[in-house]
Amino acid sequence: MVCPYCSVPIAVGASRCSQCGASLTPSPSERVPAVGMEESARAAAKRTVTSEFLTVRAPTPAPSSAAAPEATDAKPVDFGPRYRIEAMLGKGGMGEVYRAYDRDLDRIVALKLIRPDLARSTELGERFRHELLLASKISHKNVLRIHDLGEANGIKFISMAFIDGEGLHHLLLREGRLAVERAVAIAMQLCAALEAAHAEGIVHRDLKPQNILLDKAENVYVSDFGLAKSLETDVTKLTQSGQFLGTPRYMSPEQALASPVDHRSDLYSLGLILYEMVTGDIPFKAESTLQTMYLRAHEKPKNPKLFNPELPDHLVHIILRCLETEPPNRYQSAREILDDLKAAHPPRRPRSLQIPAVPVRIVHSQAWYLGTVVVLLALLIIVAVPRARNLVFQRASRPVRATTGIPPASQGKYLALVPFRVIGDKNSLDYVTRGLVDAIFAKLFQKKDIHLASPTAMEQVTSDQALEKIASQLGVNLIVEGTVQGSEEKMRITISLDDVAGGRRLWTGEFSGVPQGLLTLEDQIYARLVAALEEKPFNPELATAASHPTDNVQAYDLYLRGRDAMRGQQNMKSLNTALGFFEEALKRDPNFALAYAGMADASMRMYREQKGRFWSEKALAAAQQAQQLNSNLPEVHLVLGTIYAGIGRTAESVSELKHALEMMPNSDEVYRRLGDVYMSMGRSGEAIRAFQKALQINPYYWQNSNYLGLAYFDQSDYENSVKAFRRVIELEPDNGDGYNNLGSAFLQAGKFQDAVEPLQKALHLTATGDSYSNLGIAYFYMKQYRQAVAYYQKAIELVPNSVIFMGNLAEAYRCAGEKEQATSTYAKAISLAYQDLQVNPRDALTIGALALWSAENGDTQQSLRFIHDARAINSSDVNLLYYEAQIYALANDRSAALRSLEEAFSRGVRPAIAEVEPDLASLRVDPEFNTLVQRFSH
Repeated sequence: MVCPYCSVPIAVGASRCSQCGASLTPSPSERVPAVGMEESARAAAKRTVTSEFLTVRAPTPAPSSAAAPEATDAKPVDFGPRYRIEAMLGKGGMGEVYRAYDRDLDRIVALKLIRPDLARSTELGERFRHELLLASKISHKNVLRIHDLGEANGIKFISMAFIDGEGLHHLLLREGRLAVERAVAIAMQLCAALEAAHAEGIVHRDLKPQNILLDKAENVYVSDFGLAKSLETDVTKLTQSGQFLGTPRYMSPEQALASPVDHRSDLYSLGLILYEMVTGDIPFKAESTLQTMYLRAHEKPKNPKLFNPELPDHLVHIILRCLETEPPNRYQSAREILDDLKAAHPPRRPRSLQIPAVPVRIVHSQAWYLGTVVVLLALLIIVAVPRARNLVFQRASRPVRATTGIPPASQGKYLALVPFRVIGDKNSLDYVTRGLVDAIFAKLFQKKDIHLASPTAMEQVTSDQALEKIASQLGVNLIVEGTVQGSEEKMRITISLDDVAGGRRLWTGEFSGVPQGLLTLEDQIYARLVAALEEKPFNPELATAASHPTDNVQAYDLYLRGRDAMRGQQNMKSLNTALGFFEEALKRDPNFALAYAGMADASMRMYREQKGRFWSEKALAAAQQAQQLNSNLPEVHLVLGTIYAGIGRTAESVSELKHALEMMPNSDEVYRRLGDVYMSMGRSGEAIRAFQKALQINPYYWQNSNYLGLAYFDQSDYENSVKAFRRVIELEPDNGDGYNNLGSAFLQAGKFQDAVEPLQKALHLTATGDSYSNLGIAYFYMKQYRQAVAYYQKAIELVPNSVIFMGNLAEAYRCAGEKEQATSTYAKAISLAYQDLQVNPRDALTIGALALWSAENGDTQQSLRFIHDARAINSSDVNLLYYEAQIYALANDRSAALRSLEEAFSRGVRPAIAEVEPDLASLRVDPEFNTLVQRFSH
């Protein structure tokens, strides 16, 4: 006989497993296993249980299932004044787990109580402390957060996140094998969690379904890093002689043989879990644990197709490669597995719905989420601009101008400061050089008579391009370029200024110094460059009178390193690295305002990765501290404006951006941001004026036409919108954004077939989530729902946390007749929307989306409340008005639906959309609907 939870042999008649502590004696009344490391699937009515370190809520059982008793209040346990105990959730081998209210943190947590007989063990105390330290190093949405290790009244316990859901082990007991799409979706999230842990040098060593928690939307949380071992250090041996470190059922061959273990052991365990999810069985079976472990170390696993003949071959290949006996023959990283799963089997992750009146447009080239625009602040602090009515603005991919030439000198000074070349010790000079360019750019930005090319566009220029081509790409007539040579001991900088329109070199200067003297070098270079630009004699006082962001050389160096860590593709590791540098800079100079601004930027990006309010609050606090220290820095107002917009405080955002404009009146970048905020407030007229001002400042940068087109789009002025997007294509023929937006304008104008060609062109140029989603919308409106589903799935594969893409997919499933997929997809879309609303509770369009999804999912009463709230926040949004018509139609209130639809038509919604809208099917039999269509068709 073996334990059903950990597969360790147990003696006949034993009541508890000696390895995991699970209770084995069935209750006389229920005859099902009692709560142990994982509760039986048949004992789950309204009860919260725990695995070793997971807090789970078991689902309501099928009618035939026996019900377990309710969770009971835990009266005898006193965790001190900080916690109010609400219920005992269950028992595991290490002790009891309670649900509690944490008064200090104002949230529900799970408290893992250490059994009194074990709490006396110094070794066990070290194990728990070790778990806390390890788990706190991993910051990832798929890793269960552990808050604290505490002791009160002689009771030792761990405080951790409370997740309302169930363990994967419980799910497999109840349902057996899972659908391939569902199993792959879970496996992909496991890969992401392991990738984050392995990046920190942490190996789990005991990955198993009991340590994997799923919430109601099937988001995955991996727990129990208490048995993990750092790859960087030889941590204390916490196991007794002969005791297994890990669960035999899910051990890797090297663990079974007591050989050295690294991160590839976790990949083997992942393969076993994936095998079990898609087959309902395990590849190695024997009468004893030792025999099972022997088979795993010496024999190949059974082909999973023996248990599930319908498995696709590519998935079988992935599983068997994970289960290679020798680690070098396996996948070498969780990222490799994730990439293969994505490439070979795009997951149909249950979650999403259609927002017909708002085709999603433009996505960031690096897959940033809704409402993000990459902008360089004055010192190249890159901050994401707030959400603007479900738009996702894209950073310039490779600015290529076609028909517009270099601006003549008579039109003004249009300047590009292109990245400097580094010759010599790149490791020491790369980040210093980028910091030098950033600082010069920041100072030039405040010169009213100079039009600076967008820094996001300048980043795409390469040093091997001819000056004429660079000027044409960026729409400038002056170019500053430079070379940095040397090492960390000494460097020489050569700067030149060229008049490309006039075909002459205006100035060349050479400067020498050390990286530690960068602040002085910046002053000298800027003073010489300004003199050359203004064609005036050099003023030495200008090079010595400049104020510095800090006088602490070490703090400035750390700040530059932090900014450098945030360049390019963002991930949790790079953001944590940047935050670490900014924090160290502030230790050396607590009054360094720009370091606080950098911390604010990094924290806001971290929020977009994790959707946790903690990060948005930290971002705001850091930005406000920067303002308190130095309110004369334009970049401080810029970052504050961005954060205020991102959390829904739009009036304050406008105020801060206007402050930034006073200091940088010639910045088309700030005008674009200001217009973006106006759009989010429903003040489209002011938004258009701001974008027109940006276009006036720099008519050669494609994004200015792009933003103006989007503003016309939001006013339902599709004629002007199309003109603006055609101008984008003229300036940027190799950039997919113009084509994608042009296709969106055709969609909103009801010209669905016309939209297909530009959208396919956009997809050919740049495969983005928006181009896939917009093509899905086109096919959706043409009633080709299966094709729409396929395109939406591609969009979600690229941007898995997009609320809108999830919404699009759910609606397509519903119209394609896939009711089960639609229901679960709505749940995911709604869950993502709630996450956004936790940070910005006044996001009217997200509330409107919740209203629409609730109605389409059958809850019209809740839907009506949502849509009334949304319209109370923003009554001018025509999209919300159209949603209202759909919701009333779904609620069978035909007269109210027709009133809303009439107003939507009068404000720009095209009748061609309503004629194919599935939610309005009940209205199309009404003569008044046809009268409205005829009246507003033109």
